[in-house]
Amino acid sequence: MQAVAVSRFRAPAQLMELPKPEPRAGELLVKVRAAGVNPFDAKIADGLFDGQRPHVFPLILGVDGAGTVADVGPGVTRFRVGDRVTGQFLHDPIGTGTYAEFAPVPEQLGVARIPDGMRFDQAAALPTAGMTALDSLDSLSLSEGHALLIVGASGGVGSFATEIAASMGIRVTALARRGSSERLRALGAGRVIDPADPEAVSVLRTEQPSGFDGMLDLMSDRVGFTRWLALVRRGGSAATTTYSADPEAGANAGVRAVNIDLQPTASLLGRLLRIVSDHRLGVPLERSVALPEAPAALAELKAGRGRGKVVVEIPS
Repeated sequence: MQAVAVSRFRAPAQLMELPKPEPRAGELLVKVRAAGVNPFDAKIADGLFDGQRPHVFPLILGVDGAGTVADVGPGVTRFRVGDRVTGQFLHDPIGTGTYAEFAPVPEQLGVARIPDGMRFDQAAALPTAGMTALDSLDSLSLSEGHALLIVGASGGVGSFATEIAASMGIRVTALARRGSSERLRALGAGRVIDPADPEAVSVLRTEQPSGFDGMLDLMSDRVGFTRWLALVRRGGSAATTTYSADPEAGANAGVRAVNIDLQPTASLLGRLLRIVSDHRLGVPLERSVALPEAPAALAELKAGRGRGKVVVEIPS
């Protein structure tokens, strides 16, 4: 089968011809139709889990995938051949990812059936970015009418968080590059401000003089997080996916500050899929690429030039 893989940590990703995997006990073998491209994929290729978890090489990249169950191993009970599924496929040994024509995944991971009417490319874009967005919003405990500041809203997680929050009646202000303004407004952001603007903080204070009820930071280091944290009202909450929150400093400012560590589950993914389907939310896809183009798309994302969500489409 064709797959995009690295021969060793930090090696360039390449299109390779590799053996088709066989499902083990408790595993599904999925005929992949689309794979989501995430910054996390590049981190794995660079050795994020080196020395911590087992790997196989060539290491096939890709965590998120969607496709059709082609085969099942002994003991599988939740799925059957022909089911349309999506999920986060990361499991040990790392290296049997979704940038491939076929990928195995344990049925007990964050895998769920794709709702009727949802395309494979849409489903593949959802798992990691969508679950992270939903988990982050859960942690903020916001409700209709609350004001939310999303820092670094232009990427996959930010796009999903903007759309999901807006669908809940939360008033979203997005900090993102100017080129993303139109797209984020279409997803529900009431205001989009460039974080590089030297007047950004004063503009936000004027817009929300009593402070934001919640803040989700998807890009800052600890210094940057503290800067935006000052815009959150006392009694509010702040979350970050960059592990830059200091809960003690947040408490001193009267703000509950948390670091998001996503634990993907079938329950969380199923809830995300229902929200997208029931609210008829659009999945914010920036573009789709063919499997041979996946290395270039991943390099672009790693360099910080990605916008929205990129998906690798694999013909049936």
